[in-house]
Amino acid sequence: MDKETSKPQPKTAGDQRRRPNGNGSAKNRRRQQQANPMAVRLMNQPAIPVNKSQFNGASGEQRTQVKSRVANQADSQTRLRVMSLGGLGEIGKNMTALEYGDDIIVLDVGSKFADENQPGVDHLIPDITYLEKNKHKIKGVIITHGHMDHIGGAGYLLPKLPAPIYGSRFTIAMLEKQIEEFKLQVQPRFTIMDPDKHERVQIGAFNIELVRVGHSIPDATAVVIRTPVGTVIDTGDWRFEPNPIIGPPMDIDRLREIGDEGVLLLLGDSTNAARAGQTPEEHLIAPTFDDLFDRANGRIIISTFASSVNRVQLIINAAEKAGRKLAFVGRSMLANVELGVKLGYIKVPPGMITRVQDGVKQEGDKMVILCTGSQGEVNAALSRMATGDHPHVKIKSNDTVILTSNPIGGNIVQVGDLVDQLMREGAKVYQAGTQAIDGSGMLHTSGHAFRDDIGELISIIRPKFLMPIHGTFAMQTRHAEVGIENGVKKENIFVLDIGDVLELTADKAECKERVPSGVVFVDGAGVGDVENLVLRDRMTLGSDGMVVVVAVVDKRSGRLLGSPDIISRGFVHMKESEELIGRMRQEIRKSFERRDKGRPADWQRFKLQLRDEVSDLLYAKTKRSPMVLPVVHEVDSRSSKNQPSGAPQQ
Repeated sequence: MDKETSKPQPKTAGDQRRRPNGNGSAKNRRRQQQANPMAVRLMNQPAIPVNKSQFNGASGEQRTQVKSRVANQADSQTRLRVMSLGGLGEIGKNMTALEYGDDIIVLDVGSKFADENQPGVDHLIPDITYLEKNKHKIKGVIITHGHMDHIGGAGYLLPKLPAPIYGSRFTIAMLEKQIEEFKLQVQPRFTIMDPDKHERVQIGAFNIELVRVGHSIPDATAVVIRTPVGTVIDTGDWRFEPNPIIGPPMDIDRLREIGDEGVLLLLGDSTNAARAGQTPEEHLIAPTFDDLFDRANGRIIISTFASSVNRVQLIINAAEKAGRKLAFVGRSMLANVELGVKLGYIKVPPGMITRVQDGVKQEGDKMVILCTGSQGEVNAALSRMATGDHPHVKIKSNDTVILTSNPIGGNIVQVGDLVDQLMREGAKVYQAGTQAIDGSGMLHTSGHAFRDDIGELISIIRPKFLMPIHGTFAMQTRHAEVGIENGVKKENIFVLDIGDVLELTADKAECKERVPSGVVFVDGAGVGDVENLVLRDRMTLGSDGMVVVVAVVDKRSGRLLGSPDIISRGFVHMKESEELIGRMRQEIRKSFERRDKGRPADWQRFKLQLRDEVSDLLYAKTKRSPMVLPVVHEVDSRSSKNQPSGAPQQ
């Protein structure tokens, strides 16, 4: 027998029996775990994550010595402290802080999308409790580039980080566009830095320089931070790209020069550390677009990330070659293209652009529609076209649809559903990953460096210490392996978790402290008001529904008046489950009969007991665990001739 279910239960007033089914609250936890293990895992994250990495100088042992503590004042004045508050052990919500003495700088303010285990949550941002407590120390925020996993938390986080914001021209423009809708009372102070001029800015104890890197968006940069103990480089998101679509190539020579000067710590993008070889360049996709545009007899509907500005330019180029008009669909797509054209990053031939409502009147072989929705998002433009919900565009049987991005993690199923619906409508669909069967060329390339490229950058910069960032724990570990292969000592590599603090002097690094860290859920207008307990309740409601028990009792005697009302939502249909409802009413009456009427009524305690007993009954009969909400309504039966009629039933 399970030990937990065999334990005797504590007695409550008026209840002199042992409950045969075991502890109610423990049983509820088991049921919730059976219904959705992830929901419970989210609730019970350990204070110190399991990290038995062979790196970190831990020799494969759990780093139990790493505990939350107040930093030693003397240490904080002489050591550089580096802590990532997002982007470690995960993809997204990138944020790192560097602290020396009384000065802190912050790198990036990213967000990430919620997954299927976080119902109703729009997106996630880092927990910045430590920064808020030390906001008097924050001297500046530096942004590496304009993708949402690096700027998506800006509207929520920047008002709490009152400091100047630094970044390249297009990055700052994207950031300003991102926070427009928040209508902040105090506008951040933006400073544009030109990475091609190698200009440097002193921010407290830190001397900052931006260095151009290749990525899928213009003006992406690495950040060079010269500190009193040595130079730190944060690569940002990057890839080698000798022939970029927009702007100058990655400034490898400058990074080599800085490497020659000596680099203490490299914070490196780990996203593709597990992918062998080198990242293909963006321009290699162009021949595929030209080929597919030539093949198409009808309209071409092509979808990509709105922030993949370089990809957008390739599509514009292909449409021009094919002699087709081009319409942009999707709010974020329109906003980013407008911004790119305004600043001169995106080049569009005169007379090529048309409104989508005018474009649908064009002959099919003269039209390209560039839209959002490549990840199968339900409310994005492409999904609405596929389901017939878009006001201007409906999928036709001679349409060619091109998905020019890979599905991200949890989006694989919904992208599959989207392709299914497009094909049902008769469209010819091309997508990244099916080139072999479609007879097409490459439709997507990553904006992040593959393993061989990461190794080459490490050999160029030659850091003393390496801290892989921007990726899952496995990606970070693969990055650490590349570090060893390219000359970094194993004991000088740190595969850490968010909240871990890496302390450095000129010749030593160690991790022996944690700061508060984690995730803040953004749900509509609410920021941080949704906790894991709320998500657990949503998961329960979504999987098993809810049962409300309404009992009317005499205020003086505590006696149950009439029959308890039962309301079911998402659990069972009342009319078709009369036997079960009858059993529930019997159990509720028995609970009232067992209550010790000689003592004052403790209704809060009684409701918890009632909840457990009803839950036990429902689980025994249905093997389902709805949320049970007991309501006890006290009335003075002597002052009313008629008892309350009760709540309506479903």
